[in-house]
Amino acid sequence: MFSPCLHPAQDTGERIINGGVCPRGSHPWQVALFQNNEFQCAGVLVNPQWVLTVAHCRRSDYIVQMGSDLLVGGRSRKIRATESFVHPWYNNRTDDHDIMLVKLSSPAKLSRNVKKINLPSSCKDPGTSCTVSGWGITIMVEDATNPSELMCSNVNIVSYKKCRKAYRTLLKKYMICAAAPDGLSSTCRGDSGSPLMCEGSLQGLVSGGYYPCRLPFEPRQYKVTPFIAATRDGGAGTCWGQAPDLASGMRVEVECGHMA
Repeated sequence: MFSPCLHPAQDTGERIINGGVCPRGSHPWQVALFQNNEFQCAGVLVNPQWVLTVAHCRRSDYIVQMGSDLLVGGRSRKIRATESFVHPWYNNRTDDHDIMLVKLSSPAKLSRNVKKINLPSSCKDPGTSCTVSGWGITIMVEDATNPSELMCSNVNIVSYKKCRKAYRTLLKKYMICAAAPDGLSSTCRGDSGSPLMCEGSLQGLVSGGYYPCRLPFEPRQYKVTPFIAATRDGGAGTCWGQAPDLASGMRVEVECGHMA
């Protein structure tokens, strides 16, 4: 149910609450974006020189950290980035089309701890088991700090119809939602740009939801990625998308029918 005492998150990011520490090295494609030594957002490596994240995290420059589950310390690699490319339809007032590519100043060297994420070849059905991972704060108090290790939570894809009951007009046709089966774990402030991984491929990036976060948690919004736009025709849901293969310049079309 939509409640007037809750409001959609705006430029606040997201955090994982009641999650657990990710298995070490299980997310080698996940990166952390810093500016002036302060953590800003998460993102994912889509090829050695490009990072996918959310547009509301846009800054003039970044230090992109990769290769370690630890937010501070560890044997991480850091690469500067000064170029970012926001989705042309991004609206910073509503966070519509909240997605962006960041170009690294030099290519990352791929290794066991630094890998490209698998881009989607299809959209997953409601009920599909997925994992979301991030470095957002983990408890619902004002002075909470970011965890030192990458945190994970198990969630399931939620149907468009069910999610729309929670978000009404705030839910756009190109978004998907996911929620923990028991409603006790969720992303919230601090995890923006974190990947939603389903059956080994990227399905979305953490973007929005209600804040403050209160139990039981509502489904959270994810931007379907990369640049997958959903459309509905006469109640029969169909989502269409094109995922740029930045290495080869080819584009992969994605079609699914679970958005109704």
